[in-house]
Amino acid sequence: MESSPGPARSARAPPTPTCTVPGLLVGLTKLFNLTKVCAAPSPAADDSNGEAAAATKCGPDPDPGPDPRLVLMRLFDAVSALKSGYVKLQRAHFPYDQDKVAAADEAVASELDSVAALQCLCTSRRGIGPLVDDRWAQVQRLEAEARRRDAHIAALARELRRLQRDNARLSRQVVRSRNDDRRRAGMLSVPKELATPAALVRQFVAASRSVGNFAELLLGGACSLTAAASSTESSDSSGTDAAGAEQARWWRRYSLEAHLWRAMLLVGGAGAGDEECCSGGGDAGSSFRRIMKPRDALDALMQFPRSGLSAFCRAAYIAAVPAEAEAAACGNLDHRAFVSRGGHPRTPVYRAFAAAARSVWALRVLMTAVARCSEPESGQGGGGGVRMFYAGRGSMYAAEFMESVAVVLGAEEEARRVEAGDREEKLSVALTVTPGVKVGDTVVRCRVLLCRRREGFVGIR
Repeated sequence: MESSPGPARSARAPPTPTCTVPGLLVGLTKLFNLTKVCAAPSPAADDSNGEAAAATKCGPDPDPGPDPRLVLMRLFDAVSALKSGYVKLQRAHFPYDQDKVAAADEAVASELDSVAALQCLCTSRRGIGPLVDDRWAQVQRLEAEARRRDAHIAALARELRRLQRDNARLSRQVVRSRNDDRRRAGMLSVPKELATPAALVRQFVAASRSVGNFAELLLGGACSLTAAASSTESSDSSGTDAAGAEQARWWRRYSLEAHLWRAMLLVGGAGAGDEECCSGGGDAGSSFRRIMKPRDALDALMQFPRSGLSAFCRAAYIAAVPAEAEAAACGNLDHRAFVSRGGHPRTPVYRAFAAAARSVWALRVLMTAVARCSEPESGQGGGGGVRMFYAGRGSMYAAEFMESVAVVLGAEEEARRVEAGDREEKLSVALTVTPGVKVGDTVVRCRVLLCRRREGFVGIR
């Protein structure tokens, strides 16, 4: 006799109640608590409570001294199984199958019990807890050591940057010192007794005299001006024309002298050119005293052909002596061609020029030496220093810094009036013949050619 399926189904045992949401949340909460306990140990006060709760919920303590590695492996396996059971539980709800839901619920509950047992094992002092505490303390010690090392590394980096800055500054000082030593090695050795303001003033006077002599020679001989004046007096021309011709000659003479001074002072550049022109060149023994010792400047040029004086003479002759004046005095331009090729001709004209050039060259050397010696004094507020000055064209006459060349013309009365500062005439500077120099508190006046403005015309004094 066949039994009906209805009574058989009703005769089966009642199914296990399905998993409820609150129960699942409680299980997950236990799992999260287990994760927190294993990741970071709780304080000591919570340990006692944890042990009591473990004893209450889990019963007897596990076997003392379990292997921490096995516990961790079991924990990972339990979490994986719990995840798989939870996935099966979700699948049993869609579509809903009561039997599958009950089976999945039992599997999840079983896995939660396994995780709870592992939680009891982890919270026990005889389980993995001491190992976690030890490792956590070790991590904290390592972090503190890393922070100390980072601070030490930062301090060392700051010290390294400071040392690098100091090293760069010292390197620049060493390079600057080497350059100064090389420059001083190339400079002429000027004796200390000559690097004085008095010696500089004497050399300035000698240079003015030698440049004037060369200007006279270049215009036609040392006595050309006197002969021209005598011939003018004996001529049939009127006195006014003779005075005008003589005045024109003097004008040319002082103009040439002013040109020579300016050109020779500017050879090699203004200011910075003094060191280049005053260097000893390739002659190690070409000191200032040896170059200035021969009475004839040509002899000094022959003895020291590679000295700074030799280079200065070649450059100054090309720059200072006009080609027209050389052609008028010598009849050709052979001097210029010979000097351009590096030679020094032994002729009266070039001998006079060499004397003037050596005087100006020595003046530049002494100016550089005196300026170096007076730098500490000027830095302390003293009156040290060397300055060369010109009177600009059109400047009013100042007897303190200017000297008129009218006395050379023989017009003593007019020169006296100029020196006395005649207020009735407006005297101004036509040109500066010889520059002036100021060494400390000593002033050597510049020689100027004056002019007076009267009734619309200019008269040369």
